[in-house]
Amino acid sequence: MVSLQLPDIFTKKGNDMIKHGIALALLAAPLGVPLAAQAQSATAGQVSVEIVSTGQVSVPAQRYRMSVTLTAKGKDEAAAGAALAANRARLMQALAGLNIREGQGDIGTTNSLMGLISSFAGAKSKPSFSLETLDEDSKETPQSTATETLQFDAPTRTAIESAKAAIEANGGKLDDDVLPLLTDYVAPTRAAKAAAIKKAQSEADAYAATLGLKRSAIVKVSEKQDPTAGALALIGELVTIVAPKKEGGVDQVTVNASLVVEFQLSR
Repeated sequence: MVSLQLPDIFTKKGNDMIKHGIALALLAAPLGVPLAAQAQSATAGQVSVEIVSTGQVSVPAQRYRMSVTLTAKGKDEAAAGAALAANRARLMQALAGLNIREGQGDIGTTNSLMGLISSFAGAKSKPSFSLETLDEDSKETPQSTATETLQFDAPTRTAIESAKAAIEANGGKLDDDVLPLLTDYVAPTRAAKAAAIKKAQSEADAYAATLGLKRSAIVKVSEKQDPTAGALALIGELVTIVAPKKEGGVDQVTVNASLVVEFQLSR
């Protein structure tokens, strides 16, 4: 896995938390009422139905987040830090020539797992320092080592391959895994919301047919996250991240949107 500090969803603890969350949501649902919708009778021949719906769209990746660990040595922390800063400056200049820029956390308004990971990855890092441990009879002077992990966004996977030489030449190591991301999350999120509404309309029509009514109007749309629907959406998105990509295939970024849509059913 990548060395990014990813959310707990990638750990056994995270999986257990999701399982418990789903179980609690199921227990919290009113008995005899479907989890994805709740219907209430307003007046004779008129019913309101509230449906939880999740829409999903997949979009070709527009950028690739890569992680680079830089190291530098010096006689003390100040010297090691200065050497690290010089390596960083040279590396960023070399990568700029390949149209690779420092990673940013601006990922729009999406509440998706991909957006969350992007935000974590876009956080600014700080150098850490360690002192070499020498044998007691060693006559060498211990050196300080400065280490920093940087995130960069590349336009293509090919650009990442081209960057390996410059990374290694400046004391860096490229992580094996990269994360496909989008530059624009707003438009795909809106498309996912539209898909969620369309799915909700289909469910409302099914309720109307069962009750001998017709779907007359949408009364309310809320973006308030439903715990169970949100957890299931994140699980589905996680699967798309870890699933192997077909040889020669295009990296896809999955964007989810969960909505609560209230309809009015009448004769």
